[in-house]
Amino acid sequence: MPMSSLRLAFLTIGQAPRHDLSDPIEQGLPDHVEVRHAGVLDGLDLAAVDARFGPQAGGAQLISRMADGGVVTLGAAAIGEQLQHCIDRLEDEGVDVVVLLCTGEFPGLRTRRAWLVEPDAVVCGTVASLLRGVQAGVIVPMPGQEHEARAKWRMLDRTALFASGSPYADSARSLVAAATALQAQGAQALVLDCMGYSPRHKQALREAGCTLPVLVSGSVLGGALGAFL
Repeated sequence: MPMSSLRLAFLTIGQAPRHDLSDPIEQGLPDHVEVRHAGVLDGLDLAAVDARFGPQAGGAQLISRMADGGVVTLGAAAIGEQLQHCIDRLEDEGVDVVVLLCTGEFPGLRTRRAWLVEPDAVVCGTVASLLRGVQAGVIVPMPGQEHEARAKWRMLDRTALFASGSPYADSARSLVAAATALQAQGAQALVLDCMGYSPRHKQALREAGCTLPVLVSGSVLGGALGAFL
């Protein structure tokens, strides 16, 4: 007897669809899963994004992309509030699973019925179990995100080392520089802590001579999600 269809939505903090983030995960999903895409910034132009979701002084920041590929910096608090509205709407439309395409922490997000998959919890828990006793080097997109990342990764056995390198830069130069600096400081494995990083970033590190194990957030999430569904 065939399994009943499961409706899954990929929800980005930018504009949908973000196939660069969702495709590697979607490829591992079983056939009975129906996929749709939604974004917090859908239908907005840059002026509206800046007015509603621009970063605030002293507040946590996030980075994402518009539909045209443009990169935007966002205020985490405003994005978190709008994420809840998006989740509510997706549930009203009959979605069974909502997968956030962001590793940021959004305390208080909830669903009435659907299963909410938050990468920060999945990725952090999985990485912590894999890297017991290992010195991790965590790479985040922007220098201003390192403070929040230190709190987020506090469950690791050993205090993590941190550096930044944007996944949206035209070249992998800043990412390679971050990895090189972390390895020089004693990192034994690297964690790419943003859904914007992809297997191609891991490959870029390999081509640059990095031999450390590299955990890509999207790959970690995709493995866990595919195994569960």
